[in-house]
Amino acid sequence: MCIFTGSPYVDPDTMLRDEIIHLVTGTKLTQPELFDLLAKERIIFVGEGHDNIYDHQVELEVVKNLFQRFPERLAVGFEMLAHLNQDKVDLWLNGDLSDEFFIRLFAEDWSVAEYVYYREIFTFLKKNKIPVIALNVSRQEKMKFMQEMMASGKNSSSSSEQKKSAPVIADPYQEEALQAMFKGHTEGHGDVSMFLKVHQLWEDTMADNIYNYLRNPAGSGKLLVVIAGGFHVAHGYGLPRRVFQRTKANYSTLLTHTPEVLIENERRTMDVDFPEMPLYLCDYLWCVPYRNLKDKQARLGVGMQKADSGIEVVMVEAESAAEKHGLKIGDVLVGGDGNRLTDPYDLSILLLEKVKGDVVKLEIERDGKLLVVEILL
Repeated sequence: MCIFTGSPYVDPDTMLRDEIIHLVTGTKLTQPELFDLLAKERIIFVGEGHDNIYDHQVELEVVKNLFQRFPERLAVGFEMLAHLNQDKVDLWLNGDLSDEFFIRLFAEDWSVAEYVYYREIFTFLKKNKIPVIALNVSRQEKMKFMQEMMASGKNSSSSSEQKKSAPVIADPYQEEALQAMFKGHTEGHGDVSMFLKVHQLWEDTMADNIYNYLRNPAGSGKLLVVIAGGFHVAHGYGLPRRVFQRTKANYSTLLTHTPEVLIENERRTMDVDFPEMPLYLCDYLWCVPYRNLKDKQARLGVGMQKADSGIEVVMVEAESAAEKHGLKIGDVLVGGDGNRLTDPYDLSILLLEKVKGDVVKLEIERDGKLLVVEILL
């Protein structure tokens, strides 16, 4: 199905692989022409599908090209990193914290499994000491915000009055899209007010952190690439609009699109009927294939929780590698490939370096005995 671009010139499902189009005019661009245009901006918003390896290749190309042009000016901001961890991100970038520690920071507010999609980008940024800006609200802040909202609702004498007075998303078109997303995901059940306000908190936090970085000495004169989910960038009503209202800085938006013929494996889809918008989807649209890594990533197939001596198995998936090799609920994993396992992150990071078909050697405590099991992933 053709996505709505707002452009009378472009049907994105007819685009060819690596074709780039300026949506406002329908003009096709070469990659050097695109980068010439992007180089004139102060902020470049790149919207991604989080699990598409080709989207991340586009991001890396943008970063590499702009770094070649402006090695001292480039900075890159990430939705995937919590702003409360900025000091730790800086220490990692300077080589004072390990890559494993950085993966744990990433996993706290995103996930270990998805780190592999960003690994090449982070490796390039660290190698070249390009500033990495953590933009997003932390998981703890989000949970506190939701708890306070729920407590406020319970203490209200009139929930209907509260709903009438509650602030809504700053842009009516974005609110319409969010209402559609909420309906598609929850079938109308749940608290739409909570959903809208959490989204507002998410984007306001990112916009505030972009504004604060650019106006402070560290960000003076920087060209900032912002990497975020496509929904935050699409149509400009989310993150770009919020940031411009604060900074009044020139910006461009870049999104990718994948026609059906370029889908290489089963993609994660959302059952959402988004409304058409009287807005351009973005400034530049880049056609790429789609492929996730689910058919390559190694999976053990267990649920885990931290135990006194290691990691306790609390669930074993049917027909998983764990079940096939005899892992049981109650087993405590204490070692993997010769490394000590002390919490679930240790095992997740170990598996991050493996692909399907690899073997992991696990040390397991069971009924007071220590077992060693080799598992084909």
